[in-house]
Amino acid sequence: MKQNKGFTLIELLVVIAIIGLLSTMAVVSLNSARVKARDAKRLSDVKQMSNILSIVATEGTSTASICSAASASGGTAASACTSSSNEMSQFSRFADPSGTSTNCGTSVVSTQSTACGYTIQGTNVEDATIYFWSEEGGSVKSIDANGVITGT
Repeated sequence: MKQNKGFTLIELLVVIAIIGLLSTMAVVSLNSARVKARDAKRLSDVKQMSNILSIVATEGTSTASICSAASASGGTAASACTSSSNEMSQFSRFADPSGTSTNCGTSVVSTQSTACGYTIQGTNVEDATIYFWSEEGGSVKSIDANGVITGT
């Protein structure tokens, strides 16, 4: 009698199916971790921008323009604040961690073309508000110069 050493086709297919199922579950778990990581980076960025607003306010320049492109009604992307003479020029260094596949929902401010980004609204430090998108909550949130975060 001849004894076959090896696996049958059915056994191999079952093992491949189990590995595929486990890898799919791992990818799904990692996606939620990625969302949380991007939201943590967004929160860190806007808190740093809020700290910059607080620093400028304590320097006695609270009525200083936030950046040349910002307005009270429309707002502007934080990356547009490159020509400002004070610490606000650092806003251009903050970039939203979203990739091209991230769905950021509706626009944060009507004049901004994309919701994936930080939007500054206001004419001076005292009335400044920074808007950002939260993937986990699926909503637009804002932070003011005092560091108070609100969801809208």
